[in-house]
Amino acid sequence: MSMKHWLLALALAVATLTGTHRACADVVTDANAKAADIASRHPFTPPAVRIMAYVQVSVFEAVNAITGRYPPLRMKINAGPGASVDAAVAAATRTALSKLMPSQQAAIDADYDTALKLLPDGPAKTNGIAVGEQAATACLARVDDAASLPDAYRPHTTPGLYVPTLLPAVPNWGKRKPWVMTSGEQFRPGPPPSLTSA
Repeated sequence: MSMKHWLLALALAVATLTGTHRACADVVTDANAKAADIASRHPFTPPAVRIMAYVQVSVFEAVNAITGRYPPLRMKINAGPGASVDAAVAAATRTALSKLMPSQQAAIDADYDTALKLLPDGPAKTNGIAVGEQAATACLARVDDAASLPDAYRPHTTPGLYVPTLLPAVPNWGKRKPWVMTSGEQFRPGPPPSLTSA
């Protein structure tokens, strides 16, 4: 399966979970499909998947701030009266992608402008945009520098140390700040038995 198809499948699964009714689900699905197309232009799969995670969490938080259907994941956003879910989805998607895929700004802005042209001007649209931008900004505050650390992995030849048969794709990502766990080591198994053990 190509990276683009994988990202679209992931986007559709999240859209199904975040949609509050048919119209909202369509807006979320459409926005995520367009975001997946943009994220798939990243040359490496793990960063592209990470980009989609930020976009989708931003969209979830924006929609949820308006609908109040679920407890918020990490942030409390107060939506203005009658805030438009459609505008919130468009703004959250644009804000997250603009930060994480700046080389695609023209495509990001084109999708955003197209989505907003369908909405009437007024407080609902303005409040929705504000909610989407707040959700994405809060989500992006979690971006840490560990994702861009240089590759320091070197295979070992010492007996007893595991050496992958293929080079790891993103060996430093274990140093990134987790979303909901206390640390990346929280659920890792212990070390293998000593070579001198029974």
